[in-house]
Amino acid sequence: MTDALILEVGDFLNFDKAQNVCPKGAMKEKSKNAARSRREKENAEFIELGKLLPLPAAITTQLDKASVIRLTTSYLKMRQVFPDGLGDAWGATPVMPNPRETLLKELGSCLLQTLDGFIFVVAQDGKIMYISETASVHLGLSQVELTGNSIYEYIHPADHEEMSNVLAPALPFQGTSLTDYEIDRAFFLRMKCVLAKRNAGLTNGGYKVIHCSGYLKIRQVPLGNGGPFEPGCFQNMGLVAVGHSLPPSAITEIKLHGNMFMFRASLDLKLIFLDARVAQLTGYEPQDLIEKTLYHYIHGSDIFAMRYSHHQLLCKGQVTSKYYRFLCKGGGWVWMQSYATIVHNSRSSRPHCIVSVNYVLSENEAKDLIINTTQSAPKEEVPGSPLEGHSPLTTPTRSINSLKYNPHASPQTGSGGGSTRLTGSTAIIESDRYSDSNGANSGHFEYNHVGMYCCGPVWNRPNLTNMPRPHSRTNGIIWRGRERRGG
Repeated sequence: MTDALILEVGDFLNFDKAQNVCPKGAMKEKSKNAARSRREKENAEFIELGKLLPLPAAITTQLDKASVIRLTTSYLKMRQVFPDGLGDAWGATPVMPNPRETLLKELGSCLLQTLDGFIFVVAQDGKIMYISETASVHLGLSQVELTGNSIYEYIHPADHEEMSNVLAPALPFQGTSLTDYEIDRAFFLRMKCVLAKRNAGLTNGGYKVIHCSGYLKIRQVPLGNGGPFEPGCFQNMGLVAVGHSLPPSAITEIKLHGNMFMFRASLDLKLIFLDARVAQLTGYEPQDLIEKTLYHYIHGSDIFAMRYSHHQLLCKGQVTSKYYRFLCKGGGWVWMQSYATIVHNSRSSRPHCIVSVNYVLSENEAKDLIINTTQSAPKEEVPGSPLEGHSPLTTPTRSINSLKYNPHASPQTGSGGGSTRLTGSTAIIESDRYSDSNGANSGHFEYNHVGMYCCGPVWNRPNLTNMPRPHSRTNGIIWRGRERRGG
């Protein structure tokens, strides 16, 4: 009897345990299934969201969730900046394709491919809203990798402040009737480059100099629904710009056209060597300019612009100058633009000299106007009248005799150990090579104006975008020629 009772009690306890175990297992399984279903739905939504991005399917199918969110956010910001320039709005019924629009899209794609650079749009906080895939050609970084991330992650730390100033707008005067306006921007950035050395061109410490030109887009916004615009209520929509590499990748020879000449100068812009074409374009023989500073031959109104370009060159290693007026022998000036690069010594990897390719963009203007004593032929000084024979616009800071060329000096040798010679039609700079931060050489410089090498469009055709030409007249500013050391 007792044994039977004990057996019944044991069976009851085991049954109670089984009843407790089964509901817990069922709930755990149910929760697991719910989580799996939620993940599947979430993945399906991310896949659909990725399909809506304006990217090839081969790219969107490989994106992770964080990248999809980052790219989608950037795309939505771009629609705010260009509401009518990115196709039909989401949810809109697609219209029949217009042959003209199709042609324009194909043309835009071709222009982007032929552009020796890349297009990018940066928000006020520095986030890259858009960058063209051609950035990978110049930087080695893909469009997907860059879009949505901060541009400060990809530029030299010393350029962060300059980038912040570029993105900071100067607001217009109160009471303006403009609803949208643009502020021109032109600047140089050292951007991270991960290309192989043979394809990267000129780099220093893993950074490459990029010439950026574009505009800051400002929009006036209403305070209420349909209300009038309030003065000073402006929104910075972001920077739209084009980036160019300087110079084109892997270039070792530069074709000099009829409107071009090159010079080699020390770091303080004292001229060491000049191409013979300078005589035809400016009237000066090369020996007239040897050992003279470039600042002596620049119009006084353009000195500060050249000083800024000189400073950028010393800081970043490459620069494209703004338009400036180079004074011609006998009077007047020609408009010029220069592409300058600092050459490093192949042995010490230290900056050695400046090599500049110069484009003459106009004929001689104001031929009868003498602005500087360097433009007139040397004359004998008359005792008691030190200013006689000089232009009333300027006061000489040196005696005429000090400006005469020394026939015993050798214009073929510059300071620093390198030498320059002119062989036939090719100016060759010997013993000077481009080098990166480790001093690795990447070839001699040869400046060929016969046609041995057809260089890229950046060097053959100066970039005229967003560089307004100064007014072609003398504004009364008098400049005393003097040397500038270090910009």
